[in-house]
Amino acid sequence: MSGFLRPELKGQMIRWAEPVGAGAVALLGAMLIWRGFSRYDDITLMIGIALLLLGAAAFAAAYRRAQFHRDADGPGVVEVTERQITYMTPHGGGSVDIEALTRIEIRTMLEHGRAWVLKQSEGPALYIPIDAYGVDKLFDAFAVLPGLEPARLIAALKAGGDQRDVVWRGPPGFRALT
Repeated sequence: MSGFLRPELKGQMIRWAEPVGAGAVALLGAMLIWRGFSRYDDITLMIGIALLLLGAAAFAAAYRRAQFHRDADGPGVVEVTERQITYMTPHGGGSVDIEALTRIEIRTMLEHGRAWVLKQSEGPALYIPIDAYGVDKLFDAFAVLPGLEPARLIAALKAGGDQRDVVWRGPPGFRALT
């Protein structure tokens, strides 16, 4: 049964499962609101409103996360633990403390293709290919950075070309909100 679905379709289904589930919760909330109005049932109405709001908020977050998702066929593995981003590959790797980040860029590199460049206040920059396994964890890790807009991250990923795109610069004296 594992060969029933094409790998591309299976990947898309996994990618969009969370937004679809959140949308289903919002739809259930809307149905309960309708039922509460039509039967003059305040309890059902309140539960429906709560589910609709919860589903809409979860859908917004899940939709952005799904847009950030990339196929994980590149070299290396990304791990995010507490306040540290680690990239591991057979040829090297490294780690960056989120509190030490000063700048986040996306650029095209000869050895990595398109890659995230995480610059820190002390130490070398960390280069993470945008198609490394686990790179979608960076979206949540970057969420604690002040002034970083999720839409900016997604736009930088969608933009192609050979340009260097600075996605975020840390303010002077910055410490992450983790």
